Amino acid sequence: MPGNSARLRVVTLAHDNVFSKNLIDRPVESRGIHESGSIGEMVTYRYYVGRLNMFEDQYDLAEKNFDYALRHCHKSASANKKRILNYLVPVKLLRGRLPTIKLLEKYSLNEFLPLLNGMRTGNLMEFSDGLMKNQDLFIRRGTYLLLEKCKMICYRNLFKRVYKIIGKEQIRLEMIARSFKWLGMPIDLDEVECILANLIFKQYIRGYLSHAKRVLVLSKKDPFPTSKVIKS
Repeated sequence: MPGNSARLRVVTLAHDNVFSKNLIDRPVESRGIHESGSIGEMVTYRYYVGRLNMFEDQYDLAEKNFDYALRHCHKSASANKKRILNYLVPVKLLRGRLPTIKLLEKYSLNEFLPLLNGMRTGNLMEFSDGLMKNQDLFIRRGTYLLLEKCKMICYRNLFKRVYKIIGKEQIRLEMIARSFKWLGMPIDLDEVECILANLIFKQYIRGYLSHAKRVLVLSKKDPFPTSKVIKS
């Protein structure tokens, strides 16, 4: 009978062709195989488990597994590190942890640059253009929908910029709509209200909406809490 290390190797190799939770998830862990492989085998295993976590919307676990895979990947295995980062970067973006431009450039991950810049500055146009330009690539990787969710952080940072410019806790929705028009992405007040309602629900923004007055009323204390965007 093959040992645990051999079994783990078979599982990870099989997963290169067949991405099925039935092959790698519970059956492997139930035998403790995932704890007894070589470093290289464990890197491969944690990479695939991270992908499973990602597709099951378990982003905290996905980040931990991808981080492990990247941290223990051989220092000269640049191609493998890039492969891991193809999934780790989207997960970190969604969890509010923005990578450095230096890291993206080091591994030629230029497809993430407009998304990163758009999220940092609230430039929705740059973010949307970058997502659309690389849509086919992200779809093939299975990260498109995850990256699309990052748009909420982009919205949040755009509204924060509007708030800083206006300098008041009460902001007319018309002023926010103007920022969209300035970016070349005009939307009506109902759409603005819908986006803000989602941001308030996610606690990315503290405040409430006055539908009758078409006004966003922000909390006087920490209206854009960083702790709700950067997940622990």
